[in-house]
Amino acid sequence: MSWEDWNGNFIIYFGQEPIAYHPEDEWQIAAAQIASLPTFAAYPVPMPDRFEKWQEWAIEVTEIINGQSR
Repeated sequence: MSWEDWNGNFIIYFGQEPIAYHPEDEWQIAAAQIASLPTFAAYPVPMPDRFEKWQEWAIEVTEIINGQSR
């Protein structure tokens, strides 16, 4: 999955939140914004600074919100 697909889907599914689109080279800005939203306060959504790649962060966030897939 590309960054555009993942970030775009996140914006669509959580459209009630003020999630702005950011290009892939600014993924940490988008990730920090998502992690700080009240909607995700119930989940331990990590800040992006401990991840080198957006894919690593996205996998963890998806598992936290949706549960692990088999």
